[in-house]
Amino acid sequence: MSVSKGRKKANSSAFDSKLWPVHAMTVSRSASHIASTLSPQQRINALAEALADVAKDFGDDAIDGFLVAMKGWFAQRDYGAAVELVGYFQEHGRLPEIAPPSQTARRGSRGSSKNVNTPSLRAA
Repeated sequence: MSVSKGRKKANSSAFDSKLWPVHAMTVSRSASHIASTLSPQQRINALAEALADVAKDFGDDAIDGFLVAMKGWFAQRDYGAAVELVGYFQEHGRLPEIAPPSQTARRGSRGSSKNVNTPSLRAA
């Protein structure tokens, strides 16, 4: 009999939120955190944290099942951006990269551009 050494291929049965209450709680807590984020970068960071926690607490084999449960949670509640984020991770095996916001030139203070010939609006 040949015994395969190394890791088993991940499967969704390693994480079952319908069977195990602790898994359901993990999905609910993580999904609520992700849903409460205000920006795409915060959403990505929250998913990265959730994935790290699941891998630490339940092992790498639990990730696929966790993502399936998360996607279902978001789809049920019409959180389209989160559904897309989880789908992206499932498809690519990594989180998307977001370009940093462009830096706009700041205007100098208004006091420095004052025209001395312009009458002041203050009472003298």
